[in-house]
Amino acid sequence: MYVDTNVLLQFISSVLALLAIFLGSKWAKAKSEIAEMSKLMTKFAAALKATSDAIQDDRITPEEEKAIVEAWKDVIKEAQNMF
Repeated sequence: MYVDTNVLLQFISSVLALLAIFLGSKWAKAKSEIAEMSKLMTKFAAALKATSDAIQDDRITPEEEKAIVEAWKDVIKEAQNMF
């Protein structure tokens, strides 16, 4: 059986083009979700740091309490925006 190489190459190119379009859109979505997750993890780390700093001396001042609550509110808000 004889297969024309030009037809075969055109078919392969078409399949690769469709695959690139499909995977390109998936990559864009994954890249966006990774950026959002990174933002959430940064806020989560900041909230943990605020909590850790506040409890280091076994006392939580009103200012520290306010900082902790605000930090965790940011984490919760960011998480809700993701899901």
